[in-house]
Amino acid sequence: MTREELIKQLTGKSKEMRLNILDIAGKCENTHVPSASSCCDIVTALYFHFMNYDPKNPLDKNRDRFILSAGHKSMVQYAALNLLGVIPDEMIDTIEQYNSPLAGHPVYKKCPGVEASTGSLGHGLSIAAGMAQAAKMDGEDYKVYCIVGDGESNEGSIWEAAMSAAKYKLDNLVMILDRNRMSATYPISMPMTDYKAALESFGFACREINGNNMAEVVEALETLPYAEGKPNAIIANTIKGYGIPFAINNSKWHAAYWSPEKVAEAKKLIEEMEG
Repeated sequence: MTREELIKQLTGKSKEMRLNILDIAGKCENTHVPSASSCCDIVTALYFHFMNYDPKNPLDKNRDRFILSAGHKSMVQYAALNLLGVIPDEMIDTIEQYNSPLAGHPVYKKCPGVEASTGSLGHGLSIAAGMAQAAKMDGEDYKVYCIVGDGESNEGSIWEAAMSAAKYKLDNLVMILDRNRMSATYPISMPMTDYKAALESFGFACREINGNNMAEVVEALETLPYAEGKPNAIIANTIKGYGIPFAINNSKWHAAYWSPEKVAEAKKLIEEMEG
């Protein structure tokens, strides 16, 4: 497969992912579709090409690990695992119901394919760094990918984990910052204007991309690792609610009920996207 064919294939799969996110959202009372939409292209590229992950053997010792530190984006992970067959359709039908394996945030050991319970923001990168260090200590060569939100990066524990990752030379760790510039209700207000410079000062090797452009996503992921002995960071500039114009940067839709009518309206908009 040529690079152009790969980009086209993943772009089509990303559209399928967005439609599945909306189908899943339609089964919930309240969910975070815009946040899941911003990182959808990256998650698609990881699960459907770049990660060493066998859906028929999701507990393979040598699998790459995926940590969704910004756990409220769970719909994007559920959508991927559902399309891969790890989460069956009948389980999707129970989402957010009492005692369902599929909670509003990913739950380890309850939901198939989930590596860590997240959603209490700020902890996922520490977990990912620990997994990456364990791989080094055990002589394993798997990678650990961790998606962090830019609002989440207000948490000091993110930067403590970054410092630790650099100290232990975790070049098998890939931090992906989903920089959609929005928190729950307002634009990000902390004065962090250059995440790349900040992470490089901590000892990371970084790339900055348009995270909603599959060609740039592919280029960033296929060139990993960026430097021997340094943890990797991808600063992905994205749009919250990408593909659904009425939800873009609209706090009303941050956590919302998606009626059948709104699901249908959003799916029509996704179908009309190029690619």
